[in-house]
Amino acid sequence: MTSRGYAFVLLILTGLFAFRVFAQLVQVWHPVDFLPPYAVWHSGALPYSLLVSLQGIILAACLKIVWGIFKGTIAPSASKGNILFGLGMIYVLGICIRLFVGLTIAPDHYWFGATVPTIFHLVLASFVILYGRFHVKFSQLLSPRYRNSPT
Repeated sequence: MTSRGYAFVLLILTGLFAFRVFAQLVQVWHPVDFLPPYAVWHSGALPYSLLVSLQGIILAACLKIVWGIFKGTIAPSASKGNILFGLGMIYVLGICIRLFVGLTIAPDHYWFGATVPTIFHLVLASFVILYGRFHVKFSQLLSPRYRNSPT
């Protein structure tokens, strides 16, 4: 996959997360019938005002990363990539455990039973893993060549 290919897939993951943020905002401000109710989107682990603020920061960071890859201004680093990949895998493992517990042992628990937020955590974990993979794959290229490459 080219660097632009990575950027495109990361943009799709960012779009999925943005959908989650905006769908929940819609259900808070002006609920609609075709989306799940607010309670389905929110586990209650954080106050909503704090949650939406953090989500805005995450979206901004994701968009900055995607833009940087598209423009070729991110210098790939194998060590950064390995760290991101490892953290992403730990994140996925934790979220899979949360999902399993929520679907089997504690479906009524406010945090474990919050399936929709858990699924979107998998989206974010996928972003971290793919971004780490981008760094590892493209770290072999020299920075000037990478910056001037149309890939």
